[in-house]
Amino acid sequence: MKNWGEGELINWILEKENPSVRFFTLTKILGNSLDTFEVKQVRKDIMQIGPVPQILALQNPDGWWGSADNATMPMYTSTAWQLMILAELGATKEDLRIDKAVDFVFRKAQDKAGAFPHEGSRWQKVSSMDLICNDGMIAWGLIGVGTPYANPSMKLTVDFLASAINHTDFKCRFNQGAPCAWGLVKALRVLAAIPKNVWTLEIKQAVEKAVNFILEKDLSKADYPTKPGGKVSGHWFKFGFPRSYQTDVLQTTRILIDLGYSKDKRMMPAVDFLLSKRLNDGTWPLEETFNKMLVPFVKKSNCKPSKWVTWQVLYILKKAGK
Repeated sequence: MKNWGEGELINWILEKENPSVRFFTLTKILGNSLDTFEVKQVRKDIMQIGPVPQILALQNPDGWWGSADNATMPMYTSTAWQLMILAELGATKEDLRIDKAVDFVFRKAQDKAGAFPHEGSRWQKVSSMDLICNDGMIAWGLIGVGTPYANPSMKLTVDFLASAINHTDFKCRFNQGAPCAWGLVKALRVLAAIPKNVWTLEIKQAVEKAVNFILEKDLSKADYPTKPGGKVSGHWFKFGFPRSYQTDVLQTTRILIDLGYSKDKRMMPAVDFLLSKRLNDGTWPLEETFNKMLVPFVKKSNCKPSKWVTWQVLYILKKAGK
């Protein structure tokens, strides 16, 4: 691949063989409305071409993957994890099979507070911030496929996440009592998916508090407090998709952009870091992904171009005026 300019990169990520990247490029980068013919067509393509129909073909008629007894275990292959993937791919609960899976996760995994306690016996939540990465990931899968904030179960979870942020110092006992920036990022992704015109005061306060924690440090260094004797994780600096419990500069910056912080000066080191990771041909690589997938559709590489990463970086750069 030659060293492409911006227009050529856009044409590349608009290629029809990857309808999900095409959809996000049309809507996020080029600003096309969901009501346009082209966007409606590509949404149909998402449901008919590639990993989405393959994932749905493996679903039990009762709405679950992996196990009928719980929604989040086994990791990577159970129902909640498939919803995360489907959300990343641009699928929605307008498809009744996905809607059925959403109901299954709420019914099997959500507690009375709105959290999603880990269903494995090893990881038990004591305080609200414990494993909030898990809560945030599951919640994002649900809201990412189109479950509205007005849904009572979704609202319960959103209110739990906002309250956890507003009334704690972000410490997770599985991080040996240190604040967990990864968990905050996962929770913020859920809040970013809610239209601002329905944000409650508690959501607004939670976003401001969490964002200020994230941006009080140089995101390109990610030198957040670590557990005793710990060090900054290398996951921060590797671009991943889809992302598991870890997060990175790419995912974090994109969420902050979605929250409206594109012009915040504190974002600039992270934006410059994204530019520094560009390959010689003008694209960006995919360096990490899930450990396991029911339907593998990405391969990590430090040197090969990835449409999944490139569209996200181009979106960030556009919003940041770069």
